[in-house]
Amino acid sequence: MSSHSSVLLKEAIDELQIATDGVYIDATYGRGGHSKAILSKLGPKGKLIAIDKDPEAAEDASSIDDTRFHFFQSNFSDIPQILENIGLNKVNGILFDLGVSSPQLDNGQRGFSFLKNGPLDMRMNPSEGISLREWLLKADKNEIKIVLKEYGEERLASSIASEICLKRDICLLSNKEKMLSSTLELAKLIDDVYSRSRIRKKKGIHPATKSFQAFRIYLNNELDQLSEILEKLPLILVLGSRIVIISFHSLEDRLVKSSLRKNKTFVSRSDGMTSNQFAFLASMDSDNMKPKIYLKPLKKIKPSGTEIDRNKRSRSAILRVAEVISENVDSK
Repeated sequence: MSSHSSVLLKEAIDELQIATDGVYIDATYGRGGHSKAILSKLGPKGKLIAIDKDPEAAEDASSIDDTRFHFFQSNFSDIPQILENIGLNKVNGILFDLGVSSPQLDNGQRGFSFLKNGPLDMRMNPSEGISLREWLLKADKNEIKIVLKEYGEERLASSIASEICLKRDICLLSNKEKMLSSTLELAKLIDDVYSRSRIRKKKGIHPATKSFQAFRIYLNNELDQLSEILEKLPLILVLGSRIVIISFHSLEDRLVKSSLRKNKTFVSRSDGMTSNQFAFLASMDSDNMKPKIYLKPLKKIKPSGTEIDRNKRSRSAILRVAEVISENVDSK
């Protein structure tokens, strides 16, 4: 069992501004660091809803014996439906800790790490979708290049894609089972591409970092699911409640920053509301058609030097905070 230290734990909990009798969502349970901290702030009438699609996270959550705690093994994009199913319209705050967790990286068998040997999997839920190896067996060079460029911002995307396809074609002629069967094999292939290029390797950063990030994000549909739930956040939060989001790479953070700054107006059922959510919002507006709820960005927080020294994974973390406001509150 790997140890897990939640990044920006105190800052995230402080920014949620937890009310003792409130209802909160930990949208990315992981190994429960944030959930346990939220529970410690709640009173007997408070409630915490935790969500994670990883079966190992679900197993960890089963150890929490607390009537205020409710866990759902699901995607966080399903939150509106989860709330409707349990009879809730709104909650008082939501926390996201995005990306892959330390325990997932530490377990080589999950296939997320380029430093530990294991199968090329990378699925957050191994019972859903296809593994990375299965996808690489059928994807063409252009598909692989696009994924590496769009989700990893990898400068050598074309060269890496070409090398993967070359190795695959050679292996398929002899023995399909030997084709890129492990994480360390893929990491070495990428390292070799960098060694042959004129691009210098960044000190302390493995050449496979961006490629592994890209494959993971693509296979798990992470950015689309994040975009989907970000658009729905004003529908599931009471006025004045807080949204706290911790991201670990530029793609996530740009998406979060852009969404929080849109101050999107929700005007009809076509915006993807459930029936209960629309009824709740419509009741706030005289013509029952144009309830207007917005997100107001408040601040950006980065980890301290002390935290970075203690937990190297935190060095790229950015915590963003926003508040839900109504149309008659200044949203600039």
